[in-house]
Amino acid sequence: MTTLTVDLSVLMRAQTQLNQPYSLFQTVQDICEARFGFRFLTVLKNLPGTGNVMRMHSSEPDYPTGALKPMGLTEWGKVVLDGGQSWLGNSREDVLWAFPDAELILSKGCEACACAPVVWAGRCVGVLSLNAARDSYSSEDMTDINLIAQTLAPALI
Repeated sequence: MTTLTVDLSVLMRAQTQLNQPYSLFQTVQDICEARFGFRFLTVLKNLPGTGNVMRMHSSEPDYPTGALKPMGLTEWGKVVLDGGQSWLGNSREDVLWAFPDAELILSKGCEACACAPVVWAGRCVGVLSLNAARDSYSSEDMTDINLIAQTLAPALI
């Protein structure tokens, strides 16, 4: 059994704060930065039937909130958005396979991406995405990243 290394009570308390969903997004960002590290983090809302996700939160100014990203019709979208499965990429090739804006991601020194779906009532309502240098994340990290992602459900439904 894997030992949880993230205190979920901090995230649960963040859900009770005013100024939502910003309070929750900022707490998730702070916990992810301390536990895993990243070059940038985004929270995406799935927009079923449109082929898009909408960026709800970003730690990176080049990725503004409210922007749409065409991920629903990609192979990555089939895995994460349609399948509700996490996805871990740890190389340049993985980033090129997954993202239409791969060159921008790579230009920021990111060859690793850990993506955890936020699943509510059996469907993916969003994704937590951490991006960093090559080989920054492991399959063991994904256990906690997936749990953290689930705390975002109230902000994405």
